Amino acid sequence: MAHAVLLLLGLCLGLALLARAHPLQDIALSSHNERIVGGYETHIAVFPHQISLRRKGITTPKNAFSHICGGSIINKDTVITAAHCIIATVPSQYKVVAGTSRRNGNDGIIVSVSEIVMHEKYNPNTYDNDVALLRLSSPLPLNNFNIKAIELTSEDAADGDMSTITGWGTTQAGGTVSDQLRAVDVPIVSNEICDEAYGGDRITAGMLCAGVLGEGGKDACQGDSGGPLIINNKLHGIVSWGASCALPTHPGVYAKVFYYLDWIKSKVQLA
Repeated sequence: MAHAVLLLLGLCLGLALLARAHPLQDIALSSHNERIVGGYETHIAVFPHQISLRRKGITTPKNAFSHICGGSIINKDTVITAAHCIIATVPSQYKVVAGTSRRNGNDGIIVSVSEIVMHEKYNPNTYDNDVALLRLSSPLPLNNFNIKAIELTSEDAADGDMSTITGWGTTQAGGTVSDQLRAVDVPIVSNEICDEAYGGDRITAGMLCAGVLGEGGKDACQGDSGGPLIINNKLHGIVSWGASCALPTHPGVYAKVFYYLDWIKSKVQLA
C-alpha cells in the first residue's frame, strides 16, 4: 500500500512539472496559459508588443476564436510565441489580435496567420526549443503607441536581473482567467540553481528561469504561454513551462531568446 502511495505521489509530481506547457488543456492544467500570478493590471500602451493568439478547432469552424496563448510582435509581419502553443495545428485556426488590453476584446487589430514556423528541434516531451514564429497574412499597422515591435535582446540575462512578464493568465494554478492584461516583475534565476530545483538536467541552454525562490507568489500561469518576458524593454524570454504556478521552490521556465537569436534571424528579416 505504501509503495502504491509513493508511486502515485511521483506521478502527480511529474504531471505538475509538465502541466504549464499544455495550453490546449486550458484551466485544467497548470500551463503558462491563462493569467499572471501576484501581478498588477496594466494597459497595452505600456506593453504594445503583446498580442493575444486566438484559436478555434479545425473541426469546429463555426465556433468563435478564443484566446489560447500570448505572443510578441517582432516586426510588422511576424509574431513570436511558444512552439507548444501551435504544435499539430494549421494557420487557418488562428487570429492574432494586437493593440488591445482585453483578453476577449475586439477593439484591436485582427490579423490572420498565413504560416507557422516551428523550431525544427522542438521536443514536446522536454519543452526544449519551445519557440515558433507566426507569419501574418497582412502587416500590422505599427504606430508606436498600442502596436509596436519589441527589440530582441543581444545579450544573455544575468542571475538577479529584474524581468517583467505580461499576459492574460490565471492568478493562481487552475484559477479563473482575467480579461484585463496583467504584468508581474520577477528576478532571473540562474540555470544552475533552476536545474537544482527541477533535477534531472531538465533545464537546457535554450531555457531561462525566473521566480522568487523561497517566497513564491509571483509567476506566469495558465494562459500566459508564448507571451513575453522582457528586461529593459527587450525580449529575453518566451513563457514556456513550470511546476504549477508561483511556487517558492520552482521558478518559471522560459525559452531563452538570446540562445535562439541566430535561428530567429535565419527565418525573419528584423528591422
